[in-house]
Amino acid sequence: MDRRRPEITLQDCKRQRELEFQSVLGKRLSPSEADELEQILAKKKARLGEEHRLLEAPWTHLPPLPPALPDYREISIDLGDPWEVEFSGWCRDGKRDAIEEYIEAQDDEVSEVLLQRGLASACEGGRAHVARYLLQKGAKVYGRAVELASRRCDLALFEVFVEHGWHPNQQVPWVQGAFGVALPHCTDDIRVVEFLLTHGADPNLGPFDFRKITGSSMTPPLDRCSGAPLNKAARSGSIEVIDLLLQHGAVLEWSTPLHYALASWPRNRPAFVHLLHLGADPNKNIHYDYCTQGEGGTPLYQAIRFHNWDAIELLLESGADPEKCDMYTTIAEMDIRAKNQDNSLTKTFTALVDKVKQKKKGSS
Repeated sequence: MDRRRPEITLQDCKRQRELEFQSVLGKRLSPSEADELEQILAKKKARLGEEHRLLEAPWTHLPPLPPALPDYREISIDLGDPWEVEFSGWCRDGKRDAIEEYIEAQDDEVSEVLLQRGLASACEGGRAHVARYLLQKGAKVYGRAVELASRRCDLALFEVFVEHGWHPNQQVPWVQGAFGVALPHCTDDIRVVEFLLTHGADPNLGPFDFRKITGSSMTPPLDRCSGAPLNKAARSGSIEVIDLLLQHGAVLEWSTPLHYALASWPRNRPAFVHLLHLGADPNKNIHYDYCTQGEGGTPLYQAIRFHNWDAIELLLESGADPEKCDMYTTIAEMDIRAKNQDNSLTKTFTALVDKVKQKKKGSS
């Protein structure tokens, strides 16, 4: 079947903005204008659907992922009833007696929205016992609750969620799907990582780079060869979490952990050395069509940007190639920008390259 991408022109985008702006101003669209807007939106939806199919195509042979979590965006509406404000405060503060008394006074006929707001407040305060009670009363595990538990790395909340049917591979609805799933956000706590992996978390699951899903919905496809969990573990500097992820099937080649480990130096130095010993590629080049210099390049390039001579030496010893990303030209340009008339950066780097070469020659 021929699946050509519907063409979305700049004129379409401009016309959509004009028509939507008229609606915002309260101007009623004519039938022809309403039809025109509907056709533009349908064209965009069809194109987005095709883009999503292309992203998912490599994973059609894999078992399907569990459904994304409910969004419940309506709970973000400002609380109006003073009782709702007080109820949310009780949930956040863990006052279960007051919560039970309020719900019983309503003959257990509390609105779904109030229960969901209460669950979010309980998660915000780390009140697992309140979250369990609200879920028993009809609340559902949803995106905001898992997001808050992930931000806290709260094992007790995750245990409650699993008790009520949550799976760690369920996507959290987010703008263009940027949040993904819980695991990559919890790599600071090995207990949480172990719990999530034990309950089925995929160590290679994460959101696509935002450049691939620009304009997507809250739940675009997830990347099933993502390096997000390993990258976040490298940024945290946790050797134990890195090893645990690898033991559960994380693929080192799908990540860029050396780039992330460089983010916090010298704290992450042990993890950086460990990753090099594991075989992380010192010449891995991050390149996107629209990336900035700070986002791309090899680990060596990133280390040079921050004048991290310790990391530079480690990378050179592990086989980093200065010719990748044209390092000598890059360093010369850095000298010019810094107005180093003595070319100090170039001289330091060249001396370090020669030192490593001599060290390797002496050990051979």
